[in-house]
Amino acid sequence: MKKLFVLFMMSLLVVAASAQKFSWPPRSFPMKVPFAVSEEVKYYWDVQGVLCTGRGNGGYKFRVLGTANHDFTASRSINFYYISTGNKTTVAGAYYFPKVKRGQQFSFEIVSAFAGYTPTGFQGFYIHDEMLSIPKEERKTETIDNIQRVAADRAYDDSIRMVDSIAAVAAAEAEMAAERAARVVTAPKYPGGTNALYAFLRENMHKPQIAIETAGYGTTTVEFIVTRDGTVTGANYKRRCVERVDKEVLRLVNLLKGWTPATKGGQPCNAVVQISMSIFPSFKASAQFVRVVQ
Repeated sequence: MKKLFVLFMMSLLVVAASAQKFSWPPRSFPMKVPFAVSEEVKYYWDVQGVLCTGRGNGGYKFRVLGTANHDFTASRSINFYYISTGNKTTVAGAYYFPKVKRGQQFSFEIVSAFAGYTPTGFQGFYIHDEMLSIPKEERKTETIDNIQRVAADRAYDDSIRMVDSIAAVAAAEAEMAAERAARVVTAPKYPGGTNALYAFLRENMHKPQIAIETAGYGTTTVEFIVTRDGTVTGANYKRRCVERVDKEVLRLVNLLKGWTPATKGGQPCNAVVQISMSIFPSFKASAQFVRVVQ
């Protein structure tokens, strides 16, 4: 009976894949991936969505999400199988499902579908663990009619879940968008932009006599921090030219005020900046954003 149920589930998976116009490899992310789950796995982890979120480590990253039906007190390795044309199954790998409490939502990432290992005609995943079992006290004695009715009910529920829980998928997509936003970094900005910065340096530069007397060719580079409140601190030399030229460049850097601070994930943060200047025979300057710091 279980074998027939599994085969029926796989056939529903193919139908769901066709209905979603699922094709592999994906052309955009995230992409919903059809799946089927054995009743033993679903007893604990009610998987409601599998999303392909991008490439990673030679394969593709998949976000698995759902809600726990029953407590499971430890993480457990669960098998994933590729389903391909003709309901053929091949092992995709074993991945750890988290320990959960009943009613708890779960979401975790796996990497699968590696180049050269994904079968032609890949149509989704079958999630199953042969060693996992439902507690005996949970199993009820059923008549043949009841078993068929329960199997049909479960198949119907799974056919609905194969197009994913809209709310769960939306939550996962929002989570991924938040994660991407948290990684976005913007550079600090001097008032008026880079041209205004160079103009300030040029207009306030005091060309040291020593630069003329010694033909002080070369470039001085000063590294400093633009703090989250837009002030300059910690200015120090990264590259030196002539002592008096170096001191003049350092003086100019410490005059810079009113920066718009760098941001990470939309929040102001400290940032390391470098300014390089040459004074003789003519003024040249360049500024470079290096990194954000705590």
